[in-house]
Amino acid sequence: ITYKILLNDAVAMTGGQPADGEVTVPTLSRQLLAEGVGRVCLVSENPDFWRNNRSELPAGLEIHSRDDLDGIQRELRDTAGVTAIIYEQVCAAEKRRRRKKGLMVDPAKRLLINHRVCEGCGDCSVQSSCIAVEPLETEFGRKRQVNQSSCNKDMRCADGFCPSFVTVEGGELKKPELNTLAAAIDSASSDLPAAPLPQLAQPLNILVAGIGGSGVLTVAALLGMAAHLEEKGSTTLYFTGLSQKNGAVVAHVKVANAPEEITTARIRDGAAELLLGCDMVTAAGQRNKFATGEIRALVNTAEVPVAAFVRNNELAFPADATAGSIASVAGEYFAFDANRYAEALFGDSVAANLMILGYACQRGLLPVSQSALERAVELNGVAVENNLRAFRAGRLLAVKPRAVEQLLSPAEPVKIVEPGVYAGSVEGAEETIARLAKELTAYQSARYARQFVRALQALLRAEQKLTGGDGSLTRAAAQSLFKAMAYKDEYEVARLYSGEEFRKQLRETFSGDYRIKFLMAPPLIARPDTRGKVRKITLGPWLAKLLPVLAKGKALRGTVFDIFGYTSERREERRWARQVRDAVLLVAAGLDESNREQASMLLSLPQQVRGYGHVRAEKYAQVRGEWSRLLAGFGGGDSRQGEGVLALDA
Repeated sequence: ITYKILLNDAVAMTGGQPADGEVTVPTLSRQLLAEGVGRVCLVSENPDFWRNNRSELPAGLEIHSRDDLDGIQRELRDTAGVTAIIYEQVCAAEKRRRRKKGLMVDPAKRLLINHRVCEGCGDCSVQSSCIAVEPLETEFGRKRQVNQSSCNKDMRCADGFCPSFVTVEGGELKKPELNTLAAAIDSASSDLPAAPLPQLAQPLNILVAGIGGSGVLTVAALLGMAAHLEEKGSTTLYFTGLSQKNGAVVAHVKVANAPEEITTARIRDGAAELLLGCDMVTAAGQRNKFATGEIRALVNTAEVPVAAFVRNNELAFPADATAGSIASVAGEYFAFDANRYAEALFGDSVAANLMILGYACQRGLLPVSQSALERAVELNGVAVENNLRAFRAGRLLAVKPRAVEQLLSPAEPVKIVEPGVYAGSVEGAEETIARLAKELTAYQSARYARQFVRALQALLRAEQKLTGGDGSLTRAAAQSLFKAMAYKDEYEVARLYSGEEFRKQLRETFSGDYRIKFLMAPPLIARPDTRGKVRKITLGPWLAKLLPVLAKGKALRGTVFDIFGYTSERREERRWARQVRDAVLLVAAGLDESNREQASMLLSLPQQVRGYGHVRAEKYAQVRGEWSRLLAGFGGGDSRQGEGVLALDA
């Protein structure tokens, strides 16, 4: 048997308190060896520290990097007797807290995903199991982005096999000038009417629901302290669960005119009268506590991905249904995307919950005064000025939303158009074809784009003959065929890194003196790991000068001079592009009312084939059987004879 012992420097069940007793690598390893464990391996996020301090460790302890964990586990699996692995890594949530408080060094290094290069395959989430890697809906489909506010700088997501990751060293996240922002908020909120203070005829039951690491308990504590300052009675009861980012956190808060009016701290089912929904998924999960038809609800509509997204790449966030489940039982319902405002105003979504508190105060939802809440923020002693600004911004949003929108303009995040949305309205099939054809022209040539257009126009004509043919089938087919034809080889990756769009993404995310490094697996250079899979390597800023030159090599794509085109991966991509185009033409020739649904399933399937290298190969293997089955329904077959290359020359 092999024991795996996590040494994470915290008791994570209760929010990160230090472990009682002396639990360190030296004491733990000595104990294991003294008790007769045959072989003990230390797997650490900082192995060089222990190699330089070898004298503190017992002679029998082996030291390894955390990157070696899989190999060590496989080796110990085949080792007779009792063995043990000590996995040493500071709790990620604790690491983030300590960095914010200045108790731990915060490396000047961050990860950024070039969303045009990203394929949305989800391998980065598989490698890291990190919820800071979030979905990003774009006009080219679902991609990934790193939430810089919640990123722990663990960097494991970069192990995902794709070239879309870059490291940004130096500089800092781009934020609005705080002095300018403070003056603007103070000026805009100077003439705000005083927040109304409702009278308490009986204790008010307040439910605060959110996610770990975002300050939910701080909001509850501020409410309790404000009540104390006004000599009212209050209780707070916390349900924190696991100490993890995005884990559900709920606080029961009761406020009364006098302490003796409160008999229990827990809010019974059906008795919550005010909901502060800092996260709508957690809030919706507390519906059994709502006083149906009477509860006043304030909900943050930000779409924060749930943990299940890490495991299910195709999981769609049910935003409308989630918000609707709360609104349907609320007497009064208020909602806004607090994360959007917080990130645009303060550069950090952590400010969102203080904005919610300010909004609730100005709306007269809270039984404590504005001055008491501001004094509670001051007594809390953590990021006082920033928290007061966020509180005032929330008050301002409640009565002068246009004033807040004007403050956003200097720091408005990049707007990404959702699939199927064009110029503010639903995109028609013709617009989709034209937009993607323009991209294919930039990708290769006008001739290449015309092949795309001809196939889809044939399908659109066939669809328009059907009852209610609205072009939805053609739009889905256009996205699938574009994805297959615009496969991301070395030339395309170079083009997408060389364009203005990536430079704009850098400018709008970072400021100061920084440099970028690329994480890629170039052919003939990258080497396989112990499991036979090619590993990415780090390439310096010099690559940025080479990429525009490589991008011009697209003229060689598919010709005898294309040195990258001879690999099995590129040959398979060209073959797949031909098969998808042929399938579009096949469906166009045989489409009728009886097989419309089957056609939709067939022509949407290629959108699941994404990623790079072995990840893409695995995705293709998963859909190949279904592809052949659906194709056979239209009289086609999954022919793999010859290259099947589309005309690529200009």
